[in-house]
Amino acid sequence: MCTITKGPSKLVALRCTAWQQVLQQQLDGGPASEGRPSPVQYVESTPNSRLQNFVPIDLEEWWAQHFLARITSCS
Repeated sequence: MCTITKGPSKLVALRCTAWQQVLQQQLDGGPASEGRPSPVQYVESTPNSRLQNFVPIDLEEWWAQHFLARITSCS
């Protein structure tokens, strides 16, 4: 029997959102970075031609498909 609850996914989403806010605040030089060195944001100065057609994976969509496949296989 498969039991999947929404609790863990909500916790992960909450933590992810909180960390994104902290990182953005640090990158913007907000109060979280006062007195501490700020993180370095890497920006590619000359794009790699081999990566021109690169399409990043939508991990949220991939996990949704994975999740649905697991539910389907349990029924």
